[in-house]
Amino acid sequence: MQEITYQPGAILHEAIVGAFRASGKGFEAWCAENKVPPNSARHATFGQSRGPKGKALLAKMIAAAGADIVRAAYMTRMKAHVIDLKKGAA
Repeated sequence: MQEITYQPGAILHEAIVGAFRASGKGFEAWCAENKVPPNSARHATFGQSRGPKGKALLAKMIAAAGADIVRAAYMTRMKAHVIDLKKGAA
C-alpha cells in the first residue's frame, strides 16, 4: 500500500475523530488516557503544531485510531471534497 501524506485540517481531524468513534473510543477519552491535552491533539490534526512533537503526536493518534481506518476515511472525504469543488467550478 502506498504511503500517503496527510494534509492537516478539518478533513484529517474528522477522519481521526471518526476512527476513534468507530473503534468505540472517543477522541477525548484517548486524550485523557494518554495525558494529552485535547487542544494539543487538535492543534496536531489541524496543522497548528507542525514541529517534531506535533508530528509525533499526530502519528501516535493515527496509529491509535487505526491507520487503515483513518486512511480510508481521509481518502473518502478528500474525494468528496474534490467532487464538491468541481461542482462549484461548473
